[in-house]
Amino acid sequence: MKTFKTLTLLILGLVIFGSAGYFGYVLFIKPARAERKERAAAASAPAATPTPDPAIPEFQRLKQLQASGNTPAVRDGWTTWITANSKSPLLSEGRRQLGAANMALLFQPADNPSLITYTVVKGDSLARIASKQHSNAELIQKANQLAGINLQIGQQLVIPQLKLSLELDRSARTLTLLNNGAYLKEYSLLSAPPAPSSPGNISTRVLDKSAVSGSKRVAFGDKAYDSSEKSILVALAPAIVSLQEQPTPAVTQPTALPADRGETHAGAQAVATPTPTPAAMPGGYVLSVGDMREIFALVSRNTPVIIH
Repeated sequence: MKTFKTLTLLILGLVIFGSAGYFGYVLFIKPARAERKERAAAASAPAATPTPDPAIPEFQRLKQLQASGNTPAVRDGWTTWITANSKSPLLSEGRRQLGAANMALLFQPADNPSLITYTVVKGDSLARIASKQHSNAELIQKANQLAGINLQIGQQLVIPQLKLSLELDRSARTLTLLNNGAYLKEYSLLSAPPAPSSPGNISTRVLDKSAVSGSKRVAFGDKAYDSSEKSILVALAPAIVSLQEQPTPAVTQPTALPADRGETHAGAQAVATPTPTPAAMPGGYVLSVGDMREIFALVSRNTPVIIH
């Protein structure tokens, strides 16, 4: 009888613990082993070769073509490439290259329908010519690479006949310059105001252009004009928003270090290195100084603006 009880307990123990061991193996050990095998197989498998971008060969050809100096062919090539490769990771670089080609050709008179020739007459000034030709004085100066604003009677000038517009994309942080609705160049926005609560695009216009030196507004032709800070005011009812250039960082003036910091040489006290302090971004749309001044010379009052 005692032997029977012992045997029964032994059988029950084997059943209970054997079942627990089996279920533990199925639930924990077996999946872990399978996962290790999958990891080992994945590690030993050859890495998948990414599919090459089919746009790369033509992209590289156009980059090489730039060295030839054939800017019209480069411009046409980039235009075609961008249309055919709108999903390429290289698209932004392609647009940048097209913008550079467009700007290089903007004021070249050869086969350029956007330029007309004007002969200076008595009493003319850049401002007067700009008014007669529906252009702006700084644009005419830039197109003719004039060192100043003085003109000579009989002088031949090219007058750009541009129909420019601006598109501001707050989410992409870009400003796109268009001529007759066609892409001209794209610029990066360093800062942009938040989008309005109301959805949809905003169609507006350039209200004014401002050049300021210190706290004084200066006119085109003033000796302080070239170094002045430029901004473009855009009507945005019920307020006005501005396009501004990036502020110049403030520079902390060097100061003498304490005596216990040592000397650079006998009798000369060490001087701290001046450190530029980044300036806070102003409100509105902020561009680099170079980009802002390029745009400033091109646009005029009433230039159309679309804000996305």
